Amino acid sequence: MKSRLLIVATLALAILLLSFVTACQQTSPSATTPTDGKAAATPAKTGDAAVKDVAAKPAATPAAAATPAAAAKPPVAVLDIVPVPADANNPLVIKANLPGTTTTVAMGTTGLPVVSVGVPVTVKGSTNDPKAPAKTYAWTLTKPTDSKAALDKSDAQIARFTPDVVGTYKVDLVVSNDGGKSAMASVQIRAGTYVGVEEGGCKTCHAGKVNEWQKTPHASMLAVQLDGGSNPATSHYSEACVRCHSVGYNIGVANGGFADIQAKLGWKFPSLQSIQKGKGNWDAVPAELKNVSNIQCENCHGPAKEHVANGAPMAVSLDEGACNVCHNGGGHHVKGEELKYSAHGEKDAKAWNYPTGPDHQDCVRCHSGAGYISFLDAPTEKASWNNSKQTPSCAVCHDPHSDANPKQLRIVGKPVEVNGVTKDFGLSATCTECHNARTTAADAAKGLFPHYSAAAEMLSNTGGVTYNQQVADSPHSMVVGTAPVADPSDKEGKAKLFGGDVPGPCVVCHMWPSPSDAKDPNHFKVGEHSFNVVSPDGKLQYTAACQQCHAGVKDFNFPAKADFDGNGKVEGVQTEVAGLLNILQKAIADSGVKPVKGYPYFDRDNVAKANDKQKNAIYNYLFVRGVEGTDGKAAAIHNFKRSVTLLQLSYKDLTGKDVPNATILK
Repeated sequence: MKSRLLIVATLALAILLLSFVTACQQTSPSATTPTDGKAAATPAKTGDAAVKDVAAKPAATPAAAATPAAAAKPPVAVLDIVPVPADANNPLVIKANLPGTTTTVAMGTTGLPVVSVGVPVTVKGSTNDPKAPAKTYAWTLTKPTDSKAALDKSDAQIARFTPDVVGTYKVDLVVSNDGGKSAMASVQIRAGTYVGVEEGGCKTCHAGKVNEWQKTPHASMLAVQLDGGSNPATSHYSEACVRCHSVGYNIGVANGGFADIQAKLGWKFPSLQSIQKGKGNWDAVPAELKNVSNIQCENCHGPAKEHVANGAPMAVSLDEGACNVCHNGGGHHVKGEELKYSAHGEKDAKAWNYPTGPDHQDCVRCHSGAGYISFLDAPTEKASWNNSKQTPSCAVCHDPHSDANPKQLRIVGKPVEVNGVTKDFGLSATCTECHNARTTAADAAKGLFPHYSAAAEMLSNTGGVTYNQQVADSPHSMVVGTAPVADPSDKEGKAKLFGGDVPGPCVVCHMWPSPSDAKDPNHFKVGEHSFNVVSPDGKLQYTAACQQCHAGVKDFNFPAKADFDGNGKVEGVQTEVAGLLNILQKAIADSGVKPVKGYPYFDRDNVAKANDKQKNAIYNYLFVRGVEGTDGKAAAIHNFKRSVTLLQLSYKDLTGKDVPNATILK
């Protein structure tokens, strides 16, 4: 009997010890295995507490130590040709002295796969998952038989080579990390020489595009500036400007470009005094040099001599690299730098990676830059819309070939295919094509709802379920951006912003001139092509545009004139709208439609079964709320009165009574 008890006790003790060891192993950082099957390294602790914690735990057993860290997958290699803006501060920029001087100029590259011989090409490796970066890089270069080109590095993230002969070069990349080695990523790069638009006969095959281009400022930029520009007496034009105002400008490189021909002909850039006289300099430029002057096809599409001779391919891309070579070249040319801080430029954002598959064909009109262009070409032909991944880069909003509209915008004036909006938005028409609700109030009964931003409707005094009532509207639609805007920096009051064009409400507020002080931490980050009215870190509300009418205002939460949400306090306009949204959301929930996180903010199954009162209330809630996390802040600024009225009307229709204790806007 005693022996049986001893055996049982021994077994119990063994089980207890085994349980203790297992529990310790499960809580030990060295044995953590996440449920998603991916490796999850636990950061090491520091300090005395960490030492005590580790010392208190038993060492892992050999079996535990041998357990694989994770079933990590091999990475997917991503290979990019890096565009290099002609900015002297860019570490990758190419520098050389102007002919016969010690003045250094910066020369860049487009990042396109058609390049000039003799000009370095930069390539960069990465993985498709930023959370699982590459640990090693293995580059190889395949080149034409007579080439002596070589990669400067074969095992770094960034590598360079200089194509030395005409032909095709192939760059391959394999990356590896804890998941193993990737499959090979490759890119073919064609190197060639320049020919010029006239000698190359571009018009023979591309007459329409050439005819359009000839009317743009690009086609005459050097010619105009050599003769003093719009105001010769104030011209400051210098030879350093030619690098962007000519074809293939690469000092010391035999590529048929401007610098190459200038060196052969010995042409001297005219003096500033001569330029300020205002005439004669362009006429004196040799014909061979004129052929590669101004900003031509090859600036954006790559060297074309071999294309003309034997049909070698040219580059066609919407990526901003082709524009940033010059438009992010430093000094006054900083549009590309501004765009970096715009939500439009966030290549990894969901907005530019969302529309895939036939279910989302409607989305590509705005969720793809290429889709937007194809939408404007055929607004009602959805099947023709391009669903390629593309951010709204420079050439998406601006047509590089056509000067038909101000600023070479693809659309100005009245928007197309924006339900119920017929207002002339001036330059802001471009914005309204995407920043609109996509639906009308009549769609509410069908269970269809606004798509995030209803800015176009709010700024044209339309939209929302009005319950056949007269809806109050704020004056922004009538006064903001409806006429040319004076430049506040001009003390004489003669200069106009936005080239003197009618900007419309979107442009005048979101593209107001950025802080001019280069030392300002928000220089580039608010206004102009950042489109930001709030700094990326959220610390600055950029009210410079507002201050033209609302002197001294520091933020967008302007003081309201009454208590519209009934909480007993008169607060800012954004706070009042947020309060009404909360009240209406609760009323909708109390009526039986459950709120949820994320668009459309209410349970879809409940919405499908909702009655008309509920659907109308949900429609107005979404119409005012906008993008998740903004809680109606934009609507409160775009049209405060309409926002308040729609929310108050919905509450009354749904509950049978006015918002308690609130001032009712009529």
